[in-house]
Amino acid sequence: MSNVHLSKRLQAIADLVDGQRIADIGTDHAYIPIALAQAGRIDFAIASDVGEGPVTIAEENVREAGLTAKIDVRLADGLTGITADDAIDTVVIAGMGGLLISRLLTEGKNHLDGTETLLLAPNRDVLLLRQYLAANEFGILDEKLVEDAGHVYPVIVAGQTKPEVPYSRADLLLGPVLRRDRSSLFLKETELARQKTMLVIQALQEAATPDTAKLQEEQADLAIIKEVLADGDGQDSH
Repeated sequence: MSNVHLSKRLQAIADLVDGQRIADIGTDHAYIPIALAQAGRIDFAIASDVGEGPVTIAEENVREAGLTAKIDVRLADGLTGITADDAIDTVVIAGMGGLLISRLLTEGKNHLDGTETLLLAPNRDVLLLRQYLAANEFGILDEKLVEDAGHVYPVIVAGQTKPEVPYSRADLLLGPVLRRDRSSLFLKETELARQKTMLVIQALQEAATPDTAKLQEEQADLAIIKEVLADGDGQDSH
């Protein structure tokens, strides 16, 4: 197999890997471990998936790449395929929703020792994932946005270290690192969030039986979004 060509999203994830021994959960084709191994950036990888089909494909790809000594493909649900002997330092979970990622982290916590760096790339429900991380004392160490094939994806780097300052609602809603960095893509996505939130508020106000609690929550979030767009940092938003 020639060198793997990663999509923009997968390349963004691979670029943030800073460890030598990784576990790629829900690996699908094992593209990330193969690319990292081909580049000489990792010593060992677990490529695991819950589906027999993806595992078979991953095994074929690893074998064709001549990397069976470095990449161990495993059929496993979530983190259950990781053992202490694997000495994993980085866990990659990508291509699934934030709610599912949170569940896998909860169910698989006994397979981690707390020193691992988490590299998480949810395709939806990022707010729920940030809330989970905050509630379980995972600090968000870095976060990037990547645009790929017309979609924008967040890539979160987290570690089990309690944040020095508890995350505000603005941090959870928009990302503490993303708010600080204020990239052009972040501002574009935040403007889209403002427009979508306004539409939700309008729909709630026009409903025959308004959900008052939901309306108040959306209005509060809209105020945060507007402040972040207007004042340059929104660091005092809660």
